[in-house]
Amino acid sequence: MFDPTDAPSRHAPSPFHLRQASMSDFAFAEALTRTNMGRYYERHRLAWRADLFLASWQESENFILEIDNEPIGVLRLTEEGDSLHIRDVQIAEGHRGEGAGTFLLETSHQWARERGLQELQLRVFVDNPAARLYLRMGYRVAGPRLGQLSAIRHMTRRV
Repeated sequence: MFDPTDAPSRHAPSPFHLRQASMSDFAFAEALTRTNMGRYYERHRLAWRADLFLASWQESENFILEIDNEPIGVLRLTEEGDSLHIRDVQIAEGHRGEGAGTFLLETSHQWARERGLQELQLRVFVDNPAARLYLRMGYRVAGPRLGQLSAIRHMTRRV
């Protein structure tokens, strides 16, 4: 079975290392996600719910992205039917634009393929610049916008 923590880069050796998260990583993951998503929640008048993040964390396969043993990102996944749902791709400020998001998306795609799944799916705020990366990586808007005030797009990619 495919282990995303052992995923080799298809390109030059990668500076990124992905490891399985433990409960001791929860505070880092929540703080990073809340920091990164805070302005979208505020702009779209949504309330951050720590209890819902914890419940989602407990139901997901969670990974920490590191460079030189320093945590710089979070990847959270759930398998749903024939889909791999990407719950979170979070990269710390100061490490964006260095290929970390692309690395996590490519790893997710490889994982879905190795598991025999048919698609990947994710949700993104309509005004989040990460949507451009998702489009470049082959994701397409699937169905109507979701969420309060049509703030969130559902996107899919075939495996």
